Amino acid sequence: MIQYSSCCSFASIVVLAFVTTAHGQSDRPALAAVDTSYVRDFSNRPAIRLYLSAKFNSMVVRSNEDFTDLRYRPNGNYNMGIGASYRRLTLNIGFPMPFVNNDDEAKGRTRFLDAQATLHTQRQASNLFLQVFKGYHITSHTPSRIGWDQTTSYPYRPDLIQFNIGLSSLRIVNHTRFSYRATFNQDAWQQRSQGTWLYGGYATCYVVKADSALVPARLLDEFGSTAPIAKALFVDLGPMGGYAHTFVHRTHWFLTVSGALGAGPSVQRLRLPASDGTTTRLELGPGWHAQFRAGIGYNSRYRYVGLLFNQEHIGYVLRAQNTFAWDVGNFRLMVVQRLKDRPKRLDRGLRWLKRNTALPVPGAQ
Repeated sequence: MIQYSSCCSFASIVVLAFVTTAHGQSDRPALAAVDTSYVRDFSNRPAIRLYLSAKFNSMVVRSNEDFTDLRYRPNGNYNMGIGASYRRLTLNIGFPMPFVNNDDEAKGRTRFLDAQATLHTQRQASNLFLQVFKGYHITSHTPSRIGWDQTTSYPYRPDLIQFNIGLSSLRIVNHTRFSYRATFNQDAWQQRSQGTWLYGGYATCYVVKADSALVPARLLDEFGSTAPIAKALFVDLGPMGGYAHTFVHRTHWFLTVSGALGAGPSVQRLRLPASDGTTTRLELGPGWHAQFRAGIGYNSRYRYVGLLFNQEHIGYVLRAQNTFAWDVGNFRLMVVQRLKDRPKRLDRGLRWLKRNTALPVPGAQ
């Protein structure tokens, strides 16, 4: 049985805490190589944050020429939360914002589990995501165009379910002078403009299913031979490369832009209608993966304010050159205060944990 929206924040905490703990200690020795005239490290200073966030995903079925693509979106929520970081261990707790998530009558209800985590060390930048959504509305076509008689303002499908899990990871070539953490982890300060080449890879698994075809019956003629798909499984992986740059104005004001693109094989398992019921087709086709990150704001020794964006876009080429694509991402507005004093009790606790467990503990000395 799936746990839905109430599990969103808890799952995010578990994933993020595990990832940062597992990698924190192994990255520690590399900090000595950082060029401090470009990057200042504050991971040994406690930080408290307040944030507003909006997570999103969507799926698109490409139409034939001169017709509109079919786009599905869940009815997502805006969240607010608090968090704390110390020695690369980060915990965030989020909850839905009041008075702004009350549009079920217009878009229909979506039940979901949504866990997204980012890991930014000195040398590596990684994204992890796990999503389960049930209940989507169509944003590309009106109810009258599709021919559905519903009370919602958008065409709504309570039967549509999607599941995705994936990972993308990029190596930072110029890791001594460029810091992802300064923008996205808020435990460093990029004081001078600098860029870097990126290389790495990705792996994703995506499942979508419904009681009937993803493309409504009235629109079938506008799409290709894969239009009647009612259930599909996509598994793909491949290499990826790109570039990132942080522009710094007067030491404190920053703009970070990062993009990466990859391609590789995808295994596609499609369920299609047939004369005797349904048939399952297993195919191997090309797929692609695009990633975009951006951040803008103010950073200093003790304070950080930033607006952040992160998106992963994944697509597949189906038979007859039709394509199916989906994306996952989030917006965040962050306000962070770094503290001057280090918590001695927490330091003693980390040292005790290191002595009494086999787990790597970030920063325990």
